[in-house]
Amino acid sequence: QRRSLAPSQLAKRKAGDEDEEEEEEAWQPPTSRKRQKAGGETESGECYRSPFRKPLAQLTNRPHCLDSSQHEAFIRSILSKPFKVPIPNYKGPLGLRSLGVKRAGLRGPLHDPFEEGALVLYEPPVLSAHDQLKIDKDKAPVHVVVDPVLSRVLRPHQREGVKFLWDCVTSRRIPGSHGCIMADEMGLGKTLQCITLMWTLLRQSPDCKPEIEKAVVVSPSSLVRNWYNEVEKWLGGRIQPLAIDGGSKDEIDRKLVGFMNQRGLRVPSPILIISYETFRLHAEVLQKGSVGLVICDEGHRLKNSENQTYQALNGLNTPRRVLISGTPIQNDLLEYFSLVHFVNSGILGTAQEFKRHFEMPILKGRDADASEAERHKGEERLKELISIVNR
Repeated sequence: QRRSLAPSQLAKRKAGDEDEEEEEEAWQPPTSRKRQKAGGETESGECYRSPFRKPLAQLTNRPHCLDSSQHEAFIRSILSKPFKVPIPNYKGPLGLRSLGVKRAGLRGPLHDPFEEGALVLYEPPVLSAHDQLKIDKDKAPVHVVVDPVLSRVLRPHQREGVKFLWDCVTSRRIPGSHGCIMADEMGLGKTLQCITLMWTLLRQSPDCKPEIEKAVVVSPSSLVRNWYNEVEKWLGGRIQPLAIDGGSKDEIDRKLVGFMNQRGLRVPSPILIISYETFRLHAEVLQKGSVGLVICDEGHRLKNSENQTYQALNGLNTPRRVLISGTPIQNDLLEYFSLVHFVNSGILGTAQEFKRHFEMPILKGRDADASEAERHKGEERLKELISIVNR
């Protein structure tokens, strides 16, 4: 359809023709300047201005004829809707900006916190009416609610686990500490809980923006593809993970450099899934930038703080660290110290301080020839250790 034949243009021309006819009938030649002065009236240039000299642009932004046009109202209703790809069952990645008119409004949570079954990870403090007047509306914290796609499938113990993980990595459980150990037994859904944590951190925070930009999942090489399949299973096409389980050195370096160079609110591939061996060989590339979160599956591999894998992961620039292990304690307390020190550095002191203050008294108290005082001291130090790591 030609623009000149649109109903809005026809109505505009029709209204313009009527106005011109009225102006032609009403216009009269101006009287002389002498007669105007003799009559005592104030001179004005309006009487010498021809009505046919119209301005080049409209004096109003929207003519009345357009506001009353059904065609223009129909066009505005179409433009107010977000763009949707005309493909059945299409789910595009969320790493790209959506098209359409941006809807202005107040700050609010990404999902409804009052919906039935909603998993709320953070609730803003309740303010009095006086405090609400003083607070800046553009900086007020909002609820953090887990995506209903995931909260509907989480079991009660998994909901508690997600809340525990989020409190730990956001430093709300222990101020200044951003890590934790997920030590659930096999079959309790640790992978789903970690996927829920990553998706929530990548999408929202109390400040109405993503908490992190990128996350790294490090696992044994046999579980890299399993992690990729789990992300695809629970999130569908909402996210594009990057799984690296093979390839030449140059190819892997190129992928890792591209992953680390991603910036912005919605990066195309915010999750990197990589094996321990590949991470150790290419640690220099990953250590050049910062990462929002790192998750180590089968984390008991980090029981020795002297090996190269531990040193490579510990050099990663990220404060938020989650370690997954069904058996965090296997042989001795120093191995457990290595795991705790990796996720929350300094919470138990140095290795020498831990050995002197915790390991030696606890082991002496459990010796068959220990005295009553040594047993009592060992129990006290064990309770102290448990109270620190269970905060």
